[in-house]
Amino acid sequence: MHISGKIGIPVGIVLLIIGGLVAASSFETFEESEKIENFMSEPSTEIVLEYVDEDGEGSAGWYLMIQAEYSVDNNGNDIVDDCEGLNITITDSKGNNINSTNMSSTYGNIYCGLDDNMKMAGLDKLHVDINDGWMIVGIVCDTLDNAEMNGYWETSRNENGEEGEVWVQTGENDRCEIGEQYTISSNQEMILFDRDKQAGLEVRGILQLCGGICCAICSLIFLILAVISGFAMKPAPQMMMPIGTGGGVVGGVAPTVPIDSTATSSTVPGTAVFGAGPIVDSSVATDDSVNDDSMAAADSLKQMFLAGAAEQVTEDMPEKE
Repeated sequence: MHISGKIGIPVGIVLLIIGGLVAASSFETFEESEKIENFMSEPSTEIVLEYVDEDGEGSAGWYLMIQAEYSVDNNGNDIVDDCEGLNITITDSKGNNINSTNMSSTYGNIYCGLDDNMKMAGLDKLHVDINDGWMIVGIVCDTLDNAEMNGYWETSRNENGEEGEVWVQTGENDRCEIGEQYTISSNQEMILFDRDKQAGLEVRGILQLCGGICCAICSLIFLILAVISGFAMKPAPQMMMPIGTGGGVVGGVAPTVPIDSTATSSTVPGTAVFGAGPIVDSSVATDDSVNDDSMAAADSLKQMFLAGAAEQVTEDMPEKE
């Protein structure tokens, strides 16, 4: 297998596992967001809260809830019966009544009208628990208008004649100040449901699910490519060991041949084999008779040379008178 496959396959498997774990963790986040008791305050006639915006993207607000029943209007005055006689005030740290209708900017509202109360029932069913005996009667610091109480959806046609839903803004979103403390007082017990905290968990769960799925898909593609490249590409060439030969070094580079344990000096002429003795040329005779003939020929030539030299000396000597 090519080295790209040896490295890429384990990396792809690890990333695939990580993506699966991140996606699986999103389900735990969704389950946590459904535990409404984690977002509810204790029943009280006065609740003090400080507005914070940790992500800087605004707030989905807090739901004010009292023990009552939705959409019950026995006297037909378009006011929910359990809201009649209800007195809830929202004041800032300076004591200003900030839920008053004559304020230039709102910080929260009480919704006891029959039509608005039907919207409150939809929010309760969607985000809280409509069967727990607590009814939403107001929303505080919904700076995002997450509850969609400051407008409505209208079906209309655009310039191309295509039909669609268009949001029609009718009111101003809440303008709570970061770090400001707000006091909510009521003439009967109420609880505060932190919708913003619940919405934050829902958004985190969606991000975890999308991120985990994307990571798993990318990891799977990477893993497939690593498998293909690992088996399709040729492995790296075999390393060659330089071996000295009888021919010496050619061009400054020692010739290289693969090591073969069965090789001998007879299979590759001039190749040295580790552990072997000196190379013996088979063309040289080792017979004793050949050596004797050579010695005899050498002695004969020596004698002839000495005899010729003696004769030459005798001729050159002068005769005595």
